[in-house]
Amino acid sequence: MKALVRLIATNSLSLFLVSLFLPGLKINGEITTFISAGAILAIVSTLIDPVVKLLTLPFNILTLGLLSFLTTLTSLFLVTIFYKDIRVSDFTFGGISLFGLTIEKVFVSGFLSFVVISATIYFLNKFINWIFSK
Repeated sequence: MKALVRLIATNSLSLFLVSLFLPGLKINGEITTFISAGAILAIVSTLIDPVVKLLTLPFNILTLGLLSFLTTLTSLFLVTIFYKDIRVSDFTFGGISLFGLTIEKVFVSGFLSFVVISATIYFLNKFINWIFSK
């Protein structure tokens, strides 16, 4: 039970932070919408996690686990189908310059917006879990 509450909390926080920084993720509503979206995302990802991991095992071996965010991608896609308060749309990343490294302005459309947003949610979840596991 404690693990499920923690998973819902990290998913809700990740959805909130990603919706602040990436304009392609739009969540209509207030804090209850983020909590319910986090709960739905946690439940869906828990249910489909074994199947997606089994299907993507060769790709995970080849990329040394870099494509392990595909579970979040599949879960986010299913959640956007069944939960109408969450939408993923095309967006323009404004670019960033940090420590001499510059990423130019990029237009992200269609399926690539799902990939970018789900990868961001996945790695943010891992980071939040790492922070609170100490």
